[in-house]
Amino acid sequence: MNAIKVENCLNCGNELSKDDQFCSQCGQSTERESNLRSFVSHFLSDYFTFDSMIFKSVRPLFVKPGFLTLEYLKGKRVSYIPPLRLFIFSSIVFFLLLSLLDGGSESESFKAGSEDYYWDRFFESWLPKLFFILSPLFSLLLALFFRKDRWALKHFVFSIHYHATIFCIGSVYLLISWFMALFSLQLVNFVIVGLIVIYLLSYLFIALKRVYRQKVKQLIWKLPLLGFFYTLLIGVSVFLLILISR
Repeated sequence: MNAIKVENCLNCGNELSKDDQFCSQCGQSTERESNLRSFVSHFLSDYFTFDSMIFKSVRPLFVKPGFLTLEYLKGKRVSYIPPLRLFIFSSIVFFLLLSLLDGGSESESFKAGSEDYYWDRFFESWLPKLFFILSPLFSLLLALFFRKDRWALKHFVFSIHYHATIFCIGSVYLLISWFMALFSLQLVNFVIVGLIVIYLLSYLFIALKRVYRQKVKQLIWKLPLLGFFYTLLIGVSVFLLILISR
């Protein structure tokens, strides 16, 4: 046998019946890992389950605006990575790439104490914190612009998914930008930045239309205002962080 059944949960001590596969109190498996084979088996099972969830979650994040938000709000929450976990996972990937690729491109003249060094460290240390603040602020803006929909969870989940999309697109861009820099293709890089901005705005437009069931004529004036106030929030937040970090 690969695993041995236990009478009490090893995690919380809850009494178990012989048919229980998971503890009703804490959710831990009722099987004790008895050897290396069972340990590896559990690891592979957890890994490939998470791996399949990543594929199922990230793909629609790129090509189906608003899909994950609608699926979550419908109650389909097991097939996809939970919003907050997806947000954290995508942000970790983005900032890890940012740190690695930026660190590999620093020159010897990039000395500590210089202005360039300050801004580099500022964005590496404060930018992750900034996005954790901006995401709930963006959900508040959504609540203001779509006041008829008073479901706070919808605004928050939408904001989390949209920022996860920004992180995923940002990660792809960092890799492309790094490749372009190797061949001094800065002009192509600027074109890609422009395309990404257009993509994110179009993505937001479609996602808002689907999730909030808005008509095009409603979003034509709401989207620019939403973008303006969100940009203003970003500017104010960055300004305050600069004051704090100086």
